Amino acid sequence: MSGKILIVDDLATNRIVLKVKLCHAHYEVVQAASAKEALRLVAVERPDLILANACLPDTTASDFLTALRRAEGNRTIPVMFLQTTDCPTERRAALSAGADDILSKPVPEALLLARLRNLLRQHHGEQELSLQIGGAQALGFAEAPPGFDAPGRIGIIARSRAGAYGLQTLLARHSAHATTVIDADRALSLSDTQPPADVYLLQITGAEAEEGLRLLAELKAAPRSRCRPIIALVEADAASLGVTVLDMGADDVITGDPDPRELILRLSAQLRRKRRGERLRAALRDGLNAAMFDPLTGAHNRRFALPFLQRLIESSQTSGESFAVMLADLDFFKQVNDRHGHAAGDEVLCAVTRHLRAHLREGDMLARIGGEEFLIVTPATSRRRAQRTADRLCAMIAQTPIAVTAQTPPLHVTISIGVTMATPSPTGPAPGVGQLLEEADRALYAAKAQGRNMVTFCARSAA
Repeated sequence: MSGKILIVDDLATNRIVLKVKLCHAHYEVVQAASAKEALRLVAVERPDLILANACLPDTTASDFLTALRRAEGNRTIPVMFLQTTDCPTERRAALSAGADDILSKPVPEALLLARLRNLLRQHHGEQELSLQIGGAQALGFAEAPPGFDAPGRIGIIARSRAGAYGLQTLLARHSAHATTVIDADRALSLSDTQPPADVYLLQITGAEAEEGLRLLAELKAAPRSRCRPIIALVEADAASLGVTVLDMGADDVITGDPDPRELILRLSAQLRRKRRGERLRAALRDGLNAAMFDPLTGAHNRRFALPFLQRLIESSQTSGESFAVMLADLDFFKQVNDRHGHAAGDEVLCAVTRHLRAHLREGDMLARIGGEEFLIVTPATSRRRAQRTADRLCAMIAQTPIAVTAQTPPLHVTISIGVTMATPSPTGPAPGVGQLLEEADRALYAAKAQGRNMVTFCARSAA
């Protein structure tokens, strides 16, 4: 099945006709004869999309949407209305209330299915992001209430400059959006210093249909524009391209001369969707960072470090390059906390992290794996270079005063470092992660036992 669609219409014949079309397109169909029944079925069936008559017997389209969105889990279900006659006022009212689309009958079957595919593609994309971050609703990413949309940047792309500037004038008259006219030949070559538009309006005419479709495809593939919604403005002479445009990735399509107020409503809907997607992607990035980085110091954490070390063991067997594994531990760190407080201790840990990172190569890995313990892995490193690196780190920390808030003078701390080398053998087995960490830990223990503030190699690596 391509998805579950709830049909809401008081006329059984309308429901039957739609069900036949949708079932033929491999959708699962659920039917309701009233808004009240539909709301009950939504809670039970959890449809992927609602396709409803704009004139329901027991409520208006706006009131139906208000009742539907009241339940938190329903706020992102796309809703499309079908109106019996072409009524711009009714259409604007539905869009203003939060409808995702509204079409006037008779709707060509191919266009109806293309609109459904488009809405479902957007909905399922957001659902996938939501699942990866543990549920968008729980994290506060529900649809913002209509009427609270901040102005956006609108890029107008057209071959006809007269048409483009006409659109710009129209938007300036009816909205607070900032608009930029972009020449079609330069749409894909704008400087990275220029902020990309939030939404693109792409004019497509019948005379230059092939060029318009090519530009649409390229905008959807280009890194700077692929996550930006595109509303295709298809002139009346190219109305037959509506299905193609939607299936090529346009987020909405308007055929003929746009109603200014309806265009603004559709722009606002795309802006909300774009911003919701940005919040979801930002939450996903934050989740990935939390899985890989220590929140206090910004160094990698154990969850990242151990798989990194395992991958390096495996790759070194192929490359034949040795590498060093170091465990560094702050000396007498408990005294810092006891004498100056845990806030001061946190500042010391952050400062030490910065200093260590500044004296490591790009490609070296630094992780905080315990309270005051750090793991350092330096790929492609000889024993001599590892010795120089560890000695430099040890001396640098000892010689660098650490300024701590409300503490005068600055604090002085030292570290002890235990080192082991991993040298691939063409005949013997590769050392495991546990073995390398145990060897580095024994070397660190020896450094502590011999007076601290020094570097010690494990016995196997000392020769």
